[in-house]
Amino acid sequence: MNIYPFLNFNGNCSEAMHFYHTCFGGKLRINYLADVPASHSLPKEMMHMVVGATLVAGPVKLFASDLMNEEGIFHGNRVSLFFDCVQADFLTTLFSRLSQHGHISYPASDSMFINGEWASLTDQFGVQWIFALDRN
Repeated sequence: MNIYPFLNFNGNCSEAMHFYHTCFGGKLRINYLADVPASHSLPKEMMHMVVGATLVAGPVKLFASDLMNEEGIFHGNRVSLFFDCVQADFLTTLFSRLSQHGHISYPASDSMFINGEWASLTDQFGVQWIFALDRN
């Protein structure tokens, strides 16, 4: 299991991640909404939005996205903690514990963005947690 910062943006994720790439170097990977199979059913104005970006530069690993829940970005959700899980039971157990007295945004389910599961919640203290279980 690894835990990483996950930065949330409102339409300028690509610009921000390219900036961080010039600062840290390393390898930058950006996936746009236009690249996902379900994009044909979404408005064309959304195609430039980043589904997920990853910057890996030595010990630095940043994740980011333009996609938010209905509330959009507000104080408290600009940065989330991202769990890269390797075992389904760990995701289920930790998700259950952290969601007590919190709010589940997306219950664990198959993701259309990765070959695996995706889940997110906001705990009772307002901290956002994102979980992914990649089956690759």
